Amino acid sequence: MSKRIILLILVVIALVTGGFLVFNRKNGDAGNLLVVQPGDFVQRVSVSGKVVAAKNVDLAFTETGRVARVAVRVGDRVLAGQSMVELDANTLQSELSAARATLDLKRAENKNVAVNLDQVRKEQDTLVLNAERKLFSSDLVAVPSSSGNTATAPVITGLYRGPAGRYKIIIRSESSTDQGRHELRTFELEKTAPVEILEDEATPLGQNGLFISFPEALDVYSDTIWYVTIPNTKSASYLEQYNGYEEALRTRDREINRAGEELVNNTEEATVAEAEIRQAEAEVERIETALVERTLHAPFAGIVTNVPAEVGAVLSANELAVSLIGDEFLQIESYVPEINLPLITVGDPVAVTLDAYGETISFAARVIFIDPAETVRDGVSTYRIKLAFISAEEDERIKPGMTANAVITTEERTGVISVPRGLVSDRQGQKFLIVKENDRLVERFVTLGNVSALGQVEILSGLSAGERVVLTVTPNE
Repeated sequence: MSKRIILLILVVIALVTGGFLVFNRKNGDAGNLLVVQPGDFVQRVSVSGKVVAAKNVDLAFTETGRVARVAVRVGDRVLAGQSMVELDANTLQSELSAARATLDLKRAENKNVAVNLDQVRKEQDTLVLNAERKLFSSDLVAVPSSSGNTATAPVITGLYRGPAGRYKIIIRSESSTDQGRHELRTFELEKTAPVEILEDEATPLGQNGLFISFPEALDVYSDTIWYVTIPNTKSASYLEQYNGYEEALRTRDREINRAGEELVNNTEEATVAEAEIRQAEAEVERIETALVERTLHAPFAGIVTNVPAEVGAVLSANELAVSLIGDEFLQIESYVPEINLPLITVGDPVAVTLDAYGETISFAARVIFIDPAETVRDGVSTYRIKLAFISAEEDERIKPGMTANAVITTEERTGVISVPRGLVSDRQGQKFLIVKENDRLVERFVTLGNVSALGQVEILSGLSAGERVVLTVTPNE
């Protein structure tokens, strides 16, 4: 049989077969039809994770010592810089006194160098100023103008740099202009314009170095008046601080008089005595630094979560003394499989449910961080993400450690042509649908986009609004 005859037979077979397929498509039962219309397209990714604090820290001492004071308990709220745990410092205090005495002795022995009267006056003035600031800044308290005011007194901190006198502080709520805003103004010692009260940190009180913070909710202090007297003559430490200030004044006069009497025209170079003085000064500074390190201060405002330290116990260097979490806001930490990572971007909205409250209670959140480095979990490459709750105020229902389930909306559009994913067929990598054109069923090749959270696949090209897609096809017998 010749090649031409064989080719003719194959063409005939192909025509007959094609005609059979077209016949079936044309005469088959169309079944249900889906009329394509533009609609909403929503894409989501579901993850689970844990509620964690944005800030958390474990604090320990760098040196071994015996605990002398524990000023906080689990659950306490603390301000930034607040003292929490102190080690015994009696030995260091003794060493500091001895070092200062040595420094005084070295200075007294340094008779080979001309006394600089201006320098002595400057040093003594500084000592007097420091004593005055300590007197004016110690144990300051806010006193209500009314005896009927039951609010906890605001806390006054800082190093005061102004004259003696009294502050009058008026607190107002400006809810009419800005929801939740509270302001304070000062009078007498300083007259200031309204200053917005900060909720998470101390608010400046005037311009002379003092700060004010409020232990209770700011609404409690609305329309109240407080007075702060400087110095606080009623405090237990006032007499000691006052005597120290008076002694500084007397010492200044005595040292300036002595410097004036000993003033000479000696211009010799620095001597061994001067070097010994610098060495003694360095020793005093070292001990003072060590004393500061015997107290653990809160590095930020937050809530105490653990206090292993006990009064009288010996803490080793780097042994946990107190733990703290920030109370600014809580967030969710989760891990996303790499297949879903390209869908998520910072700022995506998130709906969160917590196992503690069930699926009926939802909390709004958003994506705030995506870790660029992978984390392998159970052999799967994942990427850590952080979600922040969106709330105008702290929600006391949310606690660290709670299990969270989050649905991240990664894409949301309108006017999108889409069909159920199961209607799309594949032939050698080409995607197609069965579309009814007039009374005839035809294969329509299409270009696909993303898949929605409801299983709808986006049609980028090949299908228009109003066209009819066949859901099922049943050939005629």
